[in-house]
Amino acid sequence: MKACSRPLLLAGLLAIGAFAIACQAPVAPTKEPPRPTPIPPASSPSGSPIQVGWQGSKHANTFVDGENNECARCHSPMNWTPTDPADMPATCATCKFTVKTPKPALKADWLSVSCDVCHKVEDKALKAEVAWLNATIAQYDSSQSPYESVKTPTELCEKCHRDAGAFRYKRDLGTSVHVGYACTKCHNSHSTLASCTAVGCHPDALKPAKPIAGHDAAHANVNCAACHDASGLKAGPVEGSKTWLTLRAGGPGGKSSTVPYVSHNLQRKVDCARCHFAGNTWGLKTY
Repeated sequence: MKACSRPLLLAGLLAIGAFAIACQAPVAPTKEPPRPTPIPPASSPSGSPIQVGWQGSKHANTFVDGENNECARCHSPMNWTPTDPADMPATCATCKFTVKTPKPALKADWLSVSCDVCHKVEDKALKAEVAWLNATIAQYDSSQSPYESVKTPTELCEKCHRDAGAFRYKRDLGTSVHVGYACTKCHNSHSTLASCTAVGCHPDALKPAKPIAGHDAAHANVNCAACHDASGLKAGPVEGSKTWLTLRAGGPGGKSSTVPYVSHNLQRKVDCARCHFAGNTWGLKTY
């Protein structure tokens, strides 16, 4: 080796050593970590029934205006920024930093409930089996897999559709014949639509071979649950719509309001006086 090259080699080694030492020093993050971009299912090309169903579903259109950070926990998991240390992965505590309450997410930045929230992603492809994406781990902890296994699709649904404070999201099946039904027994996995007739359980409900009281043109805009609810909820027209549905008290953030809710606690028996009561404000006949 030439003598003139030795000082250069020594200087290079010293520089590499200094860089390695600097890399070992903990650096507290100064801003919110970047969020991963949702990955579309490689097995579901554009225009496929799965993708079309999801794009038209409530899962793909969950934007909440205003103070939407807390809502994002279920409505758009990858937009959710946990500010409570109890919600953060343990690794976040190593840097001893806190996350300030973020500004509301803009509609253009809202990710909704993307495919990779319910399906594992491997090599940029989604697996058919379902799994729950723990968004806090996905965003803040790269040392472990962000996916949690679930035994059934219903267990996956209940990761979001659960009891939550003043506003109950969990579906109550009551003690009716539907007890034990999986969510996907009635709901399409990707469009989330449910139909009492389409799944084959009540194929002649809308066009019965023999007349059924209430199953007529006069009740064409009345949801099945509005008449067959077994939990005693009030029923009425949904604001801005012709549809009649069951209603219940409650609202996100503990706000007091009456919101449309499709009752899942159903029965065969119907009480017509639920809507056709004396002095009703809709001008309906009294029964």
